[in-house]
Amino acid sequence: MLFKNVWYVADFSASLTADPLKVRMLGRDFVLFRDTQGRAHCLSSVCCHRGASLAQGKCHDDDTLACPFHGWRFNGEGQCTMIPSAATPREGIPKRARVDAYPTQEKFGLVWVFLGDEPAAAHPLFDMPEFGNDGWRMVTFTDTWKANLHVTKWVDLDQVHLHIVHGIALNEENPSRPSEHQVSFTTNGFYTDLVSHPPPRGGSWAKLRTERATVKSHLSFYVPGFTLYGRIDIGMPGSGFVNAFYSLSTPVDEENTRIFLVAFRNFMLEADKDKDHLDRNLRNVYQDKAIAEAHQPKRTPDRVQFPDIAIDREDRLLRSYWELMRSLRARGWQLDRLALDELDRRGDYRVIASPARHTDPDGWVYGTVPMIPADPAAAQAGAGARASG
Repeated sequence: MLFKNVWYVADFSASLTADPLKVRMLGRDFVLFRDTQGRAHCLSSVCCHRGASLAQGKCHDDDTLACPFHGWRFNGEGQCTMIPSAATPREGIPKRARVDAYPTQEKFGLVWVFLGDEPAAAHPLFDMPEFGNDGWRMVTFTDTWKANLHVTKWVDLDQVHLHIVHGIALNEENPSRPSEHQVSFTTNGFYTDLVSHPPPRGGSWAKLRTERATVKSHLSFYVPGFTLYGRIDIGMPGSGFVNAFYSLSTPVDEENTRIFLVAFRNFMLEADKDKDHLDRNLRNVYQDKAIAEAHQPKRTPDRVQFPDIAIDREDRLLRSYWELMRSLRARGWQLDRLALDELDRRGDYRVIASPARHTDPDGWVYGTVPMIPADPAAAQAGAGARASG
């Protein structure tokens, strides 16, 4: 269950240097490159001539990327600007000598790519107020999980597993039971606020909380980047000590997901505390990874209702998540994976439709991936339900 018309994280900005960078997302191949002004571009990596990987090519000082096979040069808009073997290399270039180009932006040290053809309809990017703020210290991490996109988010959103998997007690009377909470929808996702009463934790952070305290947590899910944002009190009430993290998930394909972690703290700001901060986050990350990679089925059930059994507090966030997924499907943004698998098996390569396809839908070598048809009635009903909720 994968979706187009979403902003995804392709990589950290620092990873995109002077050389082309291959990225696989939504089961398709893309190439990132920088022009001479340092601007990031994203193209379909499959050359329209013979299908070579543009990610193996070379960047030139005319702001183009050259194919490694025949040297065809493509600009940031995906247009071929030069065919070296032609009698007049920069003239008479066939109209269909182009590849799909996708909107990009760099924010929060990340390269964001909009994979789709309707950028005006996209869920807007969220803010990251901690980024670049002198009062916060940041650590980052990335890894690829052998798990479906949605499973990586379920282990993020689930509250009960905090005690079962990570040993983080939620409450003294029942350490596994989430507090009462409500979910509110926003223009790009949903959020909730929770209160727990855990016992003090050990280690170097123990001195921040000297007794049993009320801990307030805020959780937001954003469609862009399939991001979970968590903001958690660390110290005593009123201390202002906060651990904040952004867990972003980019689907490599149906069964593999790249995880990006950006974590902040506004206490113990010394650089030598970074390793401890990252290790504390990664302890949970690797425990979640083990759960996610053993999950069955490997591909998310392709149906509009899930899960079959839902417990009220435990599954409230997951039900909200699935409601959002139904809304994306109803808008016609879900890839038809069965049809696409068959096309791939036959060697009929398809690409994610880019915005340029609206102005010229036929002038391309490769067709676009098949999609689940839109359901306008379901989309309208879902929007009404989320607005009233």
